[in-house]
Amino acid sequence: MENKDLKAKSVYLCEQYRRQGFACSESVCRALADIYEICLSEEIHKVISVFAGGAIDDERCGIIEAGLLITSLLYDSGRISEDISLEKISVEMHRRFEEKYGGYECKNIFYPLYEQHQKSGLPESEFHCAFHEGIVIIIELLNQMTKERKEAK
Repeated sequence: MENKDLKAKSVYLCEQYRRQGFACSESVCRALADIYEICLSEEIHKVISVFAGGAIDDERCGIIEAGLLITSLLYDSGRISEDISLEKISVEMHRRFEEKYGGYECKNIFYPLYEQHQKSGLPESEFHCAFHEGIVIIIELLNQMTKERKEAK
C-alpha cells in the first residue's frame, strides 16, 4: 500500500474507533494494530485506554503511548531492524510531536486544539484532538523504520 493510502486508511480507522467512543490512546492503538495486522488481546486494549488524556493527568499524550506500544510489538516480531533501538524510535517519536505541537504532553496538545475547535463553530462531536495528525506522525515514523528493516535484509 502506498504511503499516502496508508496514512488515509490509518486516519479513517482511527476516526471510526473514535466515533465508537474509544479514547485517543485506544483509537490509535486499534487503528495501528489493524494497519500492521497485529492481534491485540482485550487486556491490551484495556491497558492502553488508561493513557487517554495523558493518563487523565495531562501528561504524555496517549497517542504517543499507543504508538510506543505498537512499535514495541513490531520490534519484538522482527519487523523493525534490531539495529534501531526502541529508545531511538521513542526519542524520534517524541521529537516529531514536539515539533508539530510544541510539546508531547496532553495539556500542550489538547487545550490549544480544543480552543481552535471551539472557534471553528463545528459541533463538539467532531472534535478529534490530535487523533488524525498524531497517527500520521506515527505511521510516517513506523514506515521509515520498517522500510529500513526491509532494505537491511
